[in-house]
Amino acid sequence: MRKSATNWKRLVVIYGDLGFRFAAAAALGGFLGYLLDQKLHSSPIALIVGIMLGGTAGFISLYRTVMRTESEIDSNQGPEESQKKN
Repeated sequence: MRKSATNWKRLVVIYGDLGFRFAAAAALGGFLGYLLDQKLHSSPIALIVGIMLGGTAGFISLYRTVMRTESEIDSNQGPEESQKKN
């Protein structure tokens, strides 16, 4: 029972962090795009590209984390539990 509670808390922390990672990546991309726009005087173009690239990087990070976590969960299940799942 104790191991199950620990795994549940671990998953809450991992999945709770995903939204922050995605938003932070998009915000960082937007900030860098804004700075590039200020330097090149190309107002919204680099900002839009930066937000899109940051959002894409955030989504890739989110996807990798979910796939890695799900893989760890599946590998920790016994054979009878994985058959019940199917």
